[in-house]
This record gives sequence, C-alpha cells and structure tokens, in this order.
Amino acid sequence: MRHIATIGATDEGTTVQGADIDEAGRRSQIVRAAAAVIGRQGYAETSLKDVAREAKVAPGLLHYYFESKEELLLEVVLVTERQMVADWKAVVDEVDDPLERIVTGLDHAEARCADQPEFFRLLLDLYTVSLSSPALRVRCARLRTHLVDEIEVEVRQVLGRLPAYSLVAPRELAGAILSAIDGIALSGLVVQQPAAAPFHALKVLLLSLVVTAYVTAGQEPPVARLGEMLSRHP
Repeated sequence: MRHIATIGATDEGTTVQGADIDEAGRRSQIVRAAAAVIGRQGYAETSLKDVAREAKVAPGLLHYYFESKEELLLEVVLVTERQMVADWKAVVDEVDDPLERIVTGLDHAEARCADQPEFFRLLLDLYTVSLSSPALRVRCARLRTHLVDEIEVEVRQVLGRLPAYSLVAPRELAGAILSAIDGIALSGLVVQQPAAAPFHALKVLLLSLVVTAYVTAGQEPPVARLGEMLSRHP
C-alpha cells in the first residue's frame, strides 16, 4: 500500500516556534498515522486505538487534539488536499498557455489517481460520514468550494482566450470538472481498473468546448494542436 505522500502540515500558514514545536509535531504525527491506517483499512474498520497504535501514542492523547474520529478524518483529508493542490500548482505553474495548463492539470489528476488511491478512499469515507453529520457536511462543502475555486481560476483563463463566449459558465464548468475527477477516481476504486480511458474521455469533452468556440466564431479550430494534446499520456 502506498502511504499518502508528505502529510506533515498543521494549519495552513501557521508558523510554529519554541515550545509549540512538540505539540504541532505530535498532531502531525497523529494525522499521518490516521492517513496510513484509514487508507489501509477503511474508515469504518479503523478505531482511534488503531490510530494511536500506528502513531505510537496513548489513545487518550487523540482526544486532546481531535474531538472525534470524524474530526480526525476531516483533518486528514484537509491536510492531504492542501498538499495535492500545492503539487498540482507546482506542475501547472511551469506552463504559460492556459489550454496547456488545463490538459496538464488533468494529466496530473490522472497520475494522482494511480499513485494515491488512498486519498480518494479517504474522500469517499468523508463524504459518506458527512451525510449523517450536518456539521461535517458543512465543512465538506467548504472543502469542495475551495477546490472549485482553484479550478475556476484555470477555466477562466482558458475561456477568456477563446474567440467566442462559452455556453457554460466558468463556475459551473469548474464544478463539473471536479465532480468528474472525483467520480472517475471513486469508480476506479470499485472496479479496480486504470483511470486512463475515463480521463481521456474527459479531455475530449473539455477540448470539444474549445472547438465549439472556434466554430461559433466562424474560425478554424486548431484541430492538429488539440489532437496532439489528446495523444499525451501522464
């Protein structure tokens, strides 16, 4: 089992100094342990004692940092999500062309589905648990909103350079892209098949919007370039 990579942050933007280092480090240690155990066993089959054993701490210490197992699960997903967004930004920031950035971002998402399936299992567990927890559902909604915000920035850059206005609003398109990525990843966990084909289909759908914009404007779409993008593999 591949452990979720580089989970080590506490709160985003927080600087820890002096005596706080031990406490922040212990919290991070617990989150890393929870990610490993839940990713390996699943949320339902994981107890706080399992996490404490993995983290090599007393079970009672977990309640000092987290009010419940649900709270711990959310923290694991939040920390992992921040790291994955940072990784994604590091990849696309090297690409200037907006259309290339979209394709590169999808390729990166496909690679993460293959390399870090544990994250999507954690995400599925989080969504499932949130259905019976209104407070957790609110925080899940905030997490999703943040991810849509990130994707919308890229979508607006692409749509702003097309020769005709898109029939789909940037926010709605960003939400659809995120839902598609989640759906591909989660279905892959169930059917145990590579995500390459569904991600290729998603790229075809998105690039077809580009073709539509050119045709609407009465211009020749860059078919050769779009075809080259579709031929790539992450």
